Amino acid sequence: MLNILSVQPKSSSDVGRPITASPRGIVLGKDEELKLLLHPHPLAFWKYDALAAVYLVSAGLLMLIFPFLQTNVPVAFAVPYLQLGLWWLFLIIPSIIAGLLWVTKQPLVYSGSVGVIGTVLGLWTSSVSTLPVLLAASSLLAIVLVEFYRRGHRYFITNHRLILSKRAFASSTIRETYYDRISDLVMSQGILGRIFDFGTIIPVSQAGLGTGQDLAGAGVGLAGSKRPVTVGAGVFGAKGTTMPRAATYYSLYGVPKVKEVHTLISDLIQSYSEAPILNKIEKLMEQNQDSKTPPVQTKQVQEEKIAEA
Repeated sequence: MLNILSVQPKSSSDVGRPITASPRGIVLGKDEELKLLLHPHPLAFWKYDALAAVYLVSAGLLMLIFPFLQTNVPVAFAVPYLQLGLWWLFLIIPSIIAGLLWVTKQPLVYSGSVGVIGTVLGLWTSSVSTLPVLLAASSLLAIVLVEFYRRGHRYFITNHRLILSKRAFASSTIRETYYDRISDLVMSQGILGRIFDFGTIIPVSQAGLGTGQDLAGAGVGLAGSKRPVTVGAGVFGAKGTTMPRAATYYSLYGVPKVKEVHTLISDLIQSYSEAPILNKIEKLMEQNQDSKTPPVQTKQVQEEKIAEA
């Protein structure tokens, strides 16, 4: 299901007035028209849903491992500590891997919060046997939160600017980019995006907003110790490449029908950049036309010229 809404003024009298796009939307300025209102595709945040699925599988495995530890570990008092440590491993390792691959701290923050809650409950109730159930419940809750996070993204395309907004629980972020400040427009699609027709569009501004840095480095170190003196030396080199990269609320992230949206924005950028030039050409033509037009002679001047002749 496509989350695209085309909005037009209700009547000709509405043109030029401030128009509210939605009850909690934006206010358009004079002569500004809202072309499209977009939300990310339902599969745009599939990575977070996949991570939640990994935690569901982990919860199922822990439900099998915990009874095995209770019956096969000879030291009874060590079983709860083994279960708690194993639960932390299943909880933290996937979030660390996801955070490194996606360059985000959100999975680690969420899993760490769940880990602290589970540890406190285990110490309070003196039982850790319910930790797999907590992990499964938190995974289902994560899927719901991801859906709310997706719906909190709204991208407004007007004839003057791009307005990229995000409402996430208690925070709100809005970015406005006018078309004459966009120097490049980057479109990307993954495998799922090509199958289900969605992708990301990054408007790169002239100031470099919408870009990130890929950094590769290598280091060499040498240290020696001879009491009481310690000698050390190190060399590090790195090379960076600027790449189109932006947060989900600084780009049109995972929007449906991405090629059509890209074409629309490209046309708006072109028309917006051509408008000042066309206005200048029109003024020059008017000035040239005025210079070629002979001055209008009054009737009295014409009669005087006829009398002299």
